Order: sequence, then C-alpha cells, then structure tokens
Amino acid sequence: MKLVSTEEIINYKILPFNIYSEFGEKLFSAGEVLTPGKLLQLRHMTVLYRDDEIQAVPAEARVVEAKPVEKEVKPEKPKVVVEVFDMNPSSKITKTKLSVDDIDIMSYKGPVNKRAKIDPQTQIKIKAFYNNILEMMEEKPPLEMLGMFANVRDKIIQDIIFENNDVFLFSQLKLLGEYKKCHALNTAILSGAVAKKMGLNEDLINDVVLAGLLHDIGKTKIPQDLLLKSNLSSYEHKAIQNHTRIGYKIIKHEMDLPENIARVALEHHENNDGSGYPIGKSGDSINVEAQIVNVCNCFDNITSNRTEYNIKNTKEALRIMLQLGTRKFSAEALYTFIHMFSYNDTVNFEEMLL
Repeated sequence: MKLVSTEEIINYKILPFNIYSEFGEKLFSAGEVLTPGKLLQLRHMTVLYRDDEIQAVPAEARVVEAKPVEKEVKPEKPKVVVEVFDMNPSSKITKTKLSVDDIDIMSYKGPVNKRAKIDPQTQIKIKAFYNNILEMMEEKPPLEMLGMFANVRDKIIQDIIFENNDVFLFSQLKLLGEYKKCHALNTAILSGAVAKKMGLNEDLINDVVLAGLLHDIGKTKIPQDLLLKSNLSSYEHKAIQNHTRIGYKIIKHEMDLPENIARVALEHHENNDGSGYPIGKSGDSINVEAQIVNVCNCFDNITSNRTEYNIKNTKEALRIMLQLGTRKFSAEALYTFIHMFSYNDTVNFEEMLL
C-alpha cells in the first residue's frame, strides 16, 4: 500500500483505488462515488493508504485531471549486518508459551558484541526470540504476542539488569546486528539500567523495560519501504511520526496494558522544551517512563548510525547527548544516563564485533 493524501483523493468523483486507515482497515472501495460526506470523513483521518495500483476510470469520473505520480526515488538501503536466526525448522518458534531459553543457537550466523557483559548466548537468544516476535506479528494480533514480549522483558531484567552490577561502559550493554532486530532490545536494556539507577521500584523497572520493547510497535503498521526511504516529504514525515499514536492505541486498547506503558509509545519523542511530537508536551507533563526511554532511544539511534551524526564510539555519542541537553531530555534522566557509566568509553564499534 502507498500513502495517499486527501488532496489527491478529491480529484476523483469515483475512487480508482481502495482507501485504508492507518490500521489497514478498508474505509472505501474502488468504484465508490466520493460524496461530500465521505470526503468529510476522510479529512478527519491522520494517515490514509491506497492500493499500489490505480484502476482505470473514465475521464468523466475525475473532477480535475490528477497530477501525474512522480517516479519514486528508491531509498538508499542502510548498512546492515545480515543475521540468520532460523537455523532449522524445529528452532522456529510457533507457540507463544515457549521462552527465550528455548532458542537453539548452534547454527546462528551474525554479530556478537565480544566486549559486552551480556553472555554471548543470551545476546543471540534474545535477538533470535525477538526476531520471531516480529515475524509472528505479521499474522497474529498484538495481544497474542504479549506473553512473548513479557518473556523477553523478564530475561532482560533477570539476566542483564540485575546480574551485571560491574558494568562501567555503555558499550558493554549493546547488542549488535540489524537495527530492526536490535533497536527495541537495546532501548529496553538501557532503559532498565537507567530506571534501576534512578531508584525506581521493581514494578516500575518492569514497566520501563516492557515499554522500551514496545515503544516503536506503531511502526509495524507503517509500510517498511516508507521507513527506509530517504528524502521524505512533509506528509511522509507526519505519517512516520504517527507511529507514536498508533503505538499508544495498540498497547492500550489491543494489548490492554496500563496507561503508563502506553504513554511511553505516545510520548517517547516528546522533548523537555515542548519541541517534540505528537502533542508538544514538555517537562513533567511527560511521564517518567517516557523520559527515560526518550534518552535511551536517542542514544541507540545515534550509536546505530540512524541519525545525521557520524560517530565512531560511545564517548562521541555522549558528547552529542550533552549538546542536545535539557532542551530535549529530562535533566534527571539525562544526567543519570550520562553519569551511570564511564564517560571515556572510546572503544570503536568495529572493535566490538565478534
């Protein structure tokens, strides 16, 4: 499916394509007459999609000649490390009751952080298990996946957050590999470490880690080619930013999780000075869990080369975080994060690969 704006839709009397909501629900079918009432309904929708192909319609069905569709520039593919998780048919998870520790790692092909304090087997298992979650979410409703997300959360808390008290470098907690399969995990791990350092109780640490895992779940409802595309239009930017609202709805209404966890998906791009999105909240109006995840999400994006910054090690990333400062981040979350480990973490990322 492709994004479509109401400005394009109003060029037709008869729709030449199906129209879908942000959740993939079909709103109107190709061949329907576009009445003023339908158009009014569409104008209240934040994001709309249409089929890839436009059906032929008679000339008289158009209000005006539609603008020709510009040839889409193929997005530059980000540099990724290919990982192979599906070692054999029996290793692929098919039941949500299985746990991270059921993963067979014998034939895994992919990177491991040799400098991490996280056991190499644990690194592989949680990445492989999370990869299976992503694959299963294409066919199963989010509620059915909740048990698997909770299992990853428990593994992170038990085997990483509370078992590694001698960690003194951020690079010792980083998983390496394909961004899509590591980003939520890295965000969850770092968020749990920060929450523990801030002295939050165990229940809130559990919530922060789970919220870190789910913070970008709204992106599962956005076409992957759009997420990978460079040189986005303003409309496409808004469509991607809408992952925060979509994520909130999934977590709150489909997964039936508490408000504080759902708000992390909604608010993790809100900035301390009110310059963020989707609402423009500021300061203490942003919930504490979202303040923590905001810091950790940004840090992992920087250290995964998903931003405009080009850095080689953690020390350079921390310098950027301090430059962004309390304009972007809560002071408590930022300075807890900065002072949690040694600032002089100069290990180059290439040196971490095994």
